[in-house]
Amino acid sequence: MFQKAESPDLAPSPTAEAFDYVELLAQRAEGMRRRPKRARTRARLVACAAREIAAKGYEGLTVDGICAAAGMARGTFYLYYPHRSAIAVAVFRMFWTLVYRRRPRLRGRSLADRIRVTNAFYLAVYSRNAPFLAGQPSLSRERTDFAEWHDRMNHRWSLVIAANMPGDIPRDEKILRARALVAMADDLLSNIFTARTPSMRQWANQPDRLAACLTHLWTRIVAEHERT
Repeated sequence: MFQKAESPDLAPSPTAEAFDYVELLAQRAEGMRRRPKRARTRARLVACAAREIAAKGYEGLTVDGICAAAGMARGTFYLYYPHRSAIAVAVFRMFWTLVYRRRPRLRGRSLADRIRVTNAFYLAVYSRNAPFLAGQPSLSRERTDFAEWHDRMNHRWSLVIAANMPGDIPRDEKILRARALVAMADDLLSNIFTARTPSMRQWANQPDRLAACLTHLWTRIVAEHERT
């Protein structure tokens, strides 16, 4: 169901720390000098596309802009990607695959700890990558195949969450609750960090309180049956 990330060398982190995706791709491209030319070129194009999206949004992404940033000819770009949306899809799929792979692994910790640490990680990832993530809604509207892929990725997250819910409620209801939590968190963080909704954007400067709020809501739903 899920294809491997285009860049397998973006390996999972044992510390599950949040990351700046644009900088991570730039560092990766710089570190590939001994790799085959084709791999180096693709890594450079991907890194520059991510930086262009973060700076200009998906609407402002152009093949000319990517090539200028990468110092490459347009013809080189088309050897790797047929159009701008293709590289944008690749870049965003790599991002969400990396988030999933680098999520905290907290086997043996209490449910409350797992909720708290995971929420803090996800909030930090959203905060550090807000300019880049602001380009995703436009891409999703243009490329429904990417929107469907992202929905499947969210469902995968939800299955992990549902599997850790205590209690004997039906599995499908656990999955529904998990999907509701994922949708709530995505919508809230999008309004705060990427859409910068006037009534919500001040919370970007209060990450500890925001994390505490998310953790409280998740705990109420996920751990409801553990307390009864």
